[in-house]
Amino acid sequence: MYRRAFILTFDRDEPLDFKSLHNEIVNVPSVITWSHYIKSSYILIVNTNSATDLNKQLMEVLSIKRFLIIEVNLKNRNGRMPREAWEWFRNQVGRIF
Repeated sequence: MYRRAFILTFDRDEPLDFKSLHNEIVNVPSVITWSHYIKSSYILIVNTNSATDLNKQLMEVLSIKRFLIIEVNLKNRNGRMPREAWEWFRNQVGRIF
């Protein structure tokens, strides 16, 4: 089984029900776990091998018009985040392959 990390970022300009959007994202079949410390972004740990596969799954459930998916290297990270976010990153690094 694959485990990859992708960042999902989306346009917040359109009127959205963010609670429903959150449920749509975290309930995508390939999503194993996720992080959401920035309002318009999620880091998704998924059991799919490509952004194309994840995009297909997201397109089936997401109500947003514009979004971007990019594979990320959780080992190479920096920024301003709460302690819980850094702990989540550290816990996920050894699980990605």
